[in-house]
Amino acid sequence: MAWIGVAVTGAAVGLAGAGHLLDPSPPARAGRDAQVRAVQGVGLDPLTDQEMDKARAAALAGQSRAQQAAGLPQVVFVSADRRDDVDGVARRAEVRLYDYRTDEMVTSEIDLASGRVVGTERSRNTQPPAAREELRRAVELVLADPRLGPGLRAAYKAASGRALVSADEVHVRGRVFRAAQAAGAGGGEQVAQCGRLRCLTVSLKMPDSGWLDTSRLVIDMSGQRVHVLDR
Repeated sequence: MAWIGVAVTGAAVGLAGAGHLLDPSPPARAGRDAQVRAVQGVGLDPLTDQEMDKARAAALAGQSRAQQAAGLPQVVFVSADRRDDVDGVARRAEVRLYDYRTDEMVTSEIDLASGRVVGTERSRNTQPPAAREELRRAVELVLADPRLGPGLRAAYKAASGRALVSADEVHVRGRVFRAAQAAGAGGGEQVAQCGRLRCLTVSLKMPDSGWLDTSRLVIDMSGQRVHVLDR
């Protein structure tokens, strides 16, 4: 398989003790955990889990399910940030989504008290970070590609001793890809619309901690296909 190979093994280098520098003290951690479990935050508190869920549900309400039938991820929840009115009373969340129907980023402002969308803004050529649902779909597209799927399955079986059954079994990281990143690469014309359309690059980790060389792959999420660059 010419385009997928093991690039790095043993990538999980030891950082023993590093977590102690970042982990809050037990009282601080307990206070933080209690806060995120609360139903409703107060004032300048970070959004609670329940508020995040409410914001997500409101932003996704009424979105078409036609994307699922076409194999596309649903409009993707990316992040929510607390917003406060000038008087500090109202708590609102800002939710950023990617709408595959129109290839636009949608920013919705949610009134957390009512759970209603109170403002929406759409923008083109703006790409939010890759979301979990997108990354899973990206792996599915690689597996479905006759040039790439057999190599990924073979690498997974070599690393784990078992057959790869689902995209969920592959640890994946990804980032947004833009056309300018293909400068000087053969086949760059294939990805000339990336940035206006939704494209990702992915890194795939095997069960033995080896990372596959996927540096030449560009996942065209809008077009639901994989491009291979000649670098």
